[in-house]
Amino acid sequence: MTPVTRRAFYALALLVVLLDQATKAWLRAALPLGQSLRLWPGVFHLTHTRNRGAAFSLLEGRTPWLALAALVVVGAIIFAVEKRGARAARLPLSLALALALPLGGALGNFVDRVRLGYVTDMFDAVIINFPVFNVADSAITVGIAVLLWRTLFAKDEGQIVAVNNAPGSSGVPAAEDVPAA
Repeated sequence: MTPVTRRAFYALALLVVLLDQATKAWLRAALPLGQSLRLWPGVFHLTHTRNRGAAFSLLEGRTPWLALAALVVVGAIIFAVEKRGARAARLPLSLALALALPLGGALGNFVDRVRLGYVTDMFDAVIINFPVFNVADSAITVGIAVLLWRTLFAKDEGQIVAVNNAPGSSGVPAAEDVPAA
């Protein structure tokens, strides 16, 4: 996969925050609280809601704790990226997506919690009676899905290659086993 610079990584996270905040601002200006715009009646609506909890309205009314939790997540992601960055100037694409999307999503919802005391949600998959969500929630979910996929199936371009020390082996990995610099 194409490696991603840390600058591009942070730009992607910022893009998520900006897109999230822009869609929420538009919704608050265009659609009264509690109202729905039926884009595909019975299937998918834009519904203006406020979420004072976490995902699925868990921990409702615990805004300060949720804001603090978001900061911990943001700090952990930045620490992981910068720690890896000390060893490599670029991140594998799958790792960049797996971390930049949740970083941007956590920051997007953090901005709402600090500024408004709640998170604005809008995407309403009424066909499956799913909780209303927003761009930040989507980015977090996609990032976690990429991280899960990466953990289960992807070969990390920066992994440590095992050396074959079997009798008769040179003890040096084959050229195709060495990650590209």
